[in-house]
Amino acid sequence: FFTNDTMGRAAVLLVLLLQLRPLAGSQQLPAKCDAAAVGAGWAGVYYAFRLASEGVKVCIFEQSQRPGGRTYSQRLQAGKRQEPFVLDVGAYRFSPDMHLPGDLILDVLQLPVACYEPDCPPAFEDFPKPFHFNYTQPLVRIIDAEGMPAGYVSAIEGLLEKVKEAGGQLFLGAKLTDLTPLPSGASKLTFGDEGSVEVGQVLLNFPRSSLLSLPTLRNSTPERTIKMEECVKFDVPKKFFTQDFPLGESLTKAYAFYEDAWWHTKLDKTEGQFPENAFLPVKTSSGIPIGIHFNDGPVRCAQPGQDCRGFLEVFYSPANETFYQDLRPSPMEPLGKLQEDEDTAGLLKRLHSAVMEALKPLFDAKGLEQPEDAPSMLVVGVWDRKGDGYTAPTKVYYSTDPTTPGGPDPLEKACGVPGLTDEEYRNSLLTPVPKNTNILVANNDWKAQSVESMFGDWAEESLLMAERGLRLQGFKRPDWLDEDYYKEKVEPFAAPGWTESSSEIVI
Repeated sequence: FFTNDTMGRAAVLLVLLLQLRPLAGSQQLPAKCDAAAVGAGWAGVYYAFRLASEGVKVCIFEQSQRPGGRTYSQRLQAGKRQEPFVLDVGAYRFSPDMHLPGDLILDVLQLPVACYEPDCPPAFEDFPKPFHFNYTQPLVRIIDAEGMPAGYVSAIEGLLEKVKEAGGQLFLGAKLTDLTPLPSGASKLTFGDEGSVEVGQVLLNFPRSSLLSLPTLRNSTPERTIKMEECVKFDVPKKFFTQDFPLGESLTKAYAFYEDAWWHTKLDKTEGQFPENAFLPVKTSSGIPIGIHFNDGPVRCAQPGQDCRGFLEVFYSPANETFYQDLRPSPMEPLGKLQEDEDTAGLLKRLHSAVMEALKPLFDAKGLEQPEDAPSMLVVGVWDRKGDGYTAPTKVYYSTDPTTPGGPDPLEKACGVPGLTDEEYRNSLLTPVPKNTNILVANNDWKAQSVESMFGDWAEESLLMAERGLRLQGFKRPDWLDEDYYKEKVEPFAAPGWTESSSEIVI
């Protein structure tokens, strides 16, 4: 059922994961690594790729059994024909003028892409109000030889292949339980009962809860920085948010598989959203929220509008709900799946009724009867906004606008850290141990900005943190990375020497 291209990619990935050392049984961790990335999300794998490209022998440690982190591409077979589909239940798209990751995907890995929206609008036009976007090129996603979505994790897998070719190693199932800075400038990484590894330099691709759980590193971090790490804020000034903005317990995506993709075959709706901003979903009488993005899910058709079957994105929002959220197996596994032969509670029929209720105006406008057949599968990605496990990004969005509930809320007030500025927040989170650039942190969580300038969560943010850290460690701009972008986004935020590092870089 796979094309030669997808078979080839799958074979390469299988060999890669077999060779890159998942922990199992008596598998031993190395005693030392020249450098390490802990967490195999975008920033961790990118950091390892950059070091491997400089000839550094690098180890990647990942607590789960898959690379990607919040980039979660689920490859599955669906429908009566058991055809292959790929769903991105986490991160999924980028603009090429986000040169990180754009230059990596398009120039280094040379992966094919297609516009996310069929008419390829400028990225800033694709963003719902009140948010704005500072990028112009159309948002795109990675595709395969058939033009179907290939999964955003394809890029991370491609970087892992290059790390492996350079002699790097990936250890899956390796949960970091502590980090101890050593007098030499190196660090000791402790992985519970699996043992410890000494590393010359390390990047922690860690979200908030994971970083704060490392006791010795926490004791080595100034209390002022700890307060920054603990700070989570999302101000909602009434002047900016003219509608109620939902902030539930999770950020959730949901896809329903239909044997007849009726949005193609009947409604002829192959792009756009319903309602107009699907991030603010329709509240149906059953309590199941529905927000449709017609062109997001993968669909296969014999001919345009004929014999179509595929996935419809029925929800993507942080709105309060439990219907989709309850399908998540655990906080450590955001992916949930329900198939019709397992659906003893009739959840798929309930979902279908909610979808039909929400879309009734579209069917009525065309004088069409609504389809009766429920979806045969529901796939969700549930990213908790609280607690442990795989979380949605939790940042600091503050506002000084007087219409903010509770009054103007500058960063220092939002985090309870007197005199705190964006610059201090950024520098302190990148290098949490004073005068030590051998310990870096990079993750989407570590962003503080005014809510009026926010533009969502993107891989670019964690990649820029990693590249700024590399600059602090003495590494220059790679030839493939756009020079103007580097000068604007990296150099001003990571001038070598600003930390007055007391230790030599250990490579």
